[in-house]
Amino acid sequence: MAKKRNQTQQNVTRTAKSIKDGADAAFDAVQGATEAVESAAMNAVDKTADAVNKAADDDDENPKRPVNTYF
Repeated sequence: MAKKRNQTQQNVTRTAKSIKDGADAAFDAVQGATEAVESAAMNAVDKTADAVNKAADDDDENPKRPVNTYF
């Protein structure tokens, strides 16, 4: 009886570890995807800010130039 109970406990422990390892891998994948999306969003914000700043600098250099209408 004790041998069968020990085997059952080992099987349960192995199954639990397998589930935890699978969940860990899934969470790592989601975290990696989230970080990639965050990075892309932050880069888009930086590029937009750079473009706005460049347009503002261009307007300062040539104040008679027509106002940019593409923003």
